[in-house]
Amino acid sequence: MLPINIRLGEQKQEGFRAISANGRIPAIVDHAAQGLSEPLSLFESGAILNYLANKAGRFLPPEGTVERQRVQEWLFWQAGHVTPYLSQLQVFKEKAPEPIPFALDLLGAEAARLYGVLDKRLGEVPYVAGEYSIADMAIFPWIQPLRQGLDLAHYPNIHAWRERVKARPAVQRAYEKGREVAAGEKSLVLQ
Repeated sequence: MLPINIRLGEQKQEGFRAISANGRIPAIVDHAAQGLSEPLSLFESGAILNYLANKAGRFLPPEGTVERQRVQEWLFWQAGHVTPYLSQLQVFKEKAPEPIPFALDLLGAEAARLYGVLDKRLGEVPYVAGEYSIADMAIFPWIQPLRQGLDLAHYPNIHAWRERVKARPAVQRAYEKGREVAAGEKSLVLQ
């Protein structure tokens, strides 16, 4: 593993751009890709999660099942809605030189709507696609209510889900590893 600290701009280095055409994290190189004679590099979290889950045979139901399609549905929801809107909200809340009410109102309303969608789903199942999966792994880091100005008292199912996910030893190890690379990073606090 080669940690990349985006706060220092390490994702812009030429060597990393050879792995991630988009110049963003995450990106991986699998030097033992099954069935390939050369290393496989991938960028984009959904592609990486799908690849690793398929390779490991975990966290992604078998092909041709409704359960697998549920995982994909929620994974794409994360990529298409959760990450873009919640990350923009955090940028406008934390980094804008002065508040921009239109942006904060628009993004805040969309964040509340997305939290509502997730809370409703988690009232039906313990994890977003039923069983713990790559969809939970993708969504979990973006649900940061304190940074996004949302109160989990209004979203009890999200609160319970976050507690279940936070309790997973692998999640705790991943966040600890992240803090080793980028101490003080707000997104690495398991709030």
